[in-house]
Amino acid sequence: MALNEDQVTLQNWIHEFAVDVIRPNAEEWDEAEAFPWPVVKQAAEIGLYGWEFMAEIMMNDPTGITTVMAIEEIFWGDAGIGMALMGSGLAAAGIAASGTPEQLMEWVPQCYGTADDVLVGAFCASEPDAGSDVNGYRTSARYDEATDEWVLNGTKAWITNGGIANIHVVVGVVAPEFGSKGHASFIVPPNTPGLSMGQKYKKHGIRASHTAEVVLDDVRSPVTVFSAGRKSSTSDSPACAKASPVTRRPPCKPSRPPGQQSAPRHSALPAPPPSTQPSTRRNATPLASRSL
Repeated sequence: MALNEDQVTLQNWIHEFAVDVIRPNAEEWDEAEAFPWPVVKQAAEIGLYGWEFMAEIMMNDPTGITTVMAIEEIFWGDAGIGMALMGSGLAAAGIAASGTPEQLMEWVPQCYGTADDVLVGAFCASEPDAGSDVNGYRTSARYDEATDEWVLNGTKAWITNGGIANIHVVVGVVAPEFGSKGHASFIVPPNTPGLSMGQKYKKHGIRASHTAEVVLDDVRSPVTVFSAGRKSSTSDSPACAKASPVTRRPPCKPSRPPGQQSAPRHSALPAPPPSTQPSTRRNATPLASRSL
């Protein structure tokens, strides 16, 4: 399938940004192993970084090619800076996949900020003993009825933007007896006490992308993105009906283990780049202090 005229125009625009801004800065940020805030800010200033751009290329493209093409051109410039530009999309996707329209509009923009105040988001799923094995997650999510909050405890590993993000979307275990169907996702707002950055990983490559542990020590989250079991075949029960993400009530546990019944199927180019010296405006420090 050939690119249409709009896609070719977008491809050329992104490619020129990669040529003029990303590649000239790539080596220094990779060597510094630091998040390239000035480069991301330049991308935000021209509309290449932001929730509006992501919504446009993902939701207004029936071909499904635009997003892939955009990522390819950005990463042609540099994979590390590419992850710095695209990493917030992981958190946004976690909210978009399971959240309500109200949550989507409230929290996704806070994963990106504005050109004047660039922010990032982090999706926290993998753990030290469980990467792709989602059944192995141990981060607990306990509902505190007295305060109508969720209390999160555990450690997340290899998290893009972990600890420096404005919004963290955390996958927690609500009902361990149901494996991955007993998980729920929680939005942790900025500066929430108990959330801190653990070790920052030293990597062989893609080093301009910040990757770190996220430590959760009695983190209280007032917002549930997705209720465990809500999409299972028991989701039409009265108990599940009360488990709307907006109400922030405890998620519904399936009435029987999942295996016993099947679930329904459910334009202009930027100005010349600023100094390539690593920015000290934002440091990779924890949102809340914690001794490790």
